[in-house]
Amino acid sequence: MVYRLVNAPYREDISGFGAFLFGGRWNSKGVYALYTFEHISLAALEIVVNFDRGLYSLRMNYYLLTIEVPESPGVQVQPAILKDKWVEDMEYTQFMGDQFLLHRSHLMMRVPSAIIPEESDVLLNPQHPDFKKVKITASRPYGLDNRYLDSGL
Repeated sequence: MVYRLVNAPYREDISGFGAFLFGGRWNSKGVYALYTFEHISLAALEIVVNFDRGLYSLRMNYYLLTIEVPESPGVQVQPAILKDKWVEDMEYTQFMGDQFLLHRSHLMMRVPSAIIPEESDVLLNPQHPDFKKVKITASRPYGLDNRYLDSGL
């Protein structure tokens, strides 16, 4: 199981289209990816540190998705193999992610979180043949703790 926090209108969308449109830490624009997390807390932290105050509000209606991923050998990226200051070099991480995603040989790649490198983001490849087995098993409203909302983060 992996987790994802999304705005209410996207609670049934696991296509990776948003990452395709905008890119992310581990994928370039034009490359499909679905960002998920091994822990709910990490999914929440990612929302808090990455949202754009000009476009969104932390008070939006979020949904927590629990996603079942079939047993499948994946790729594990250990922080020790990454170059120094990888967190600051999006071209570097996007190149690595794009190679994984475009090759389509694995369904998932566990990558270190830029927030907590000892924990993992789980990058799913919507273009992999086994992605059709990826399912949302639960979806529920999820309110971010008001202490996040009022902290000025």
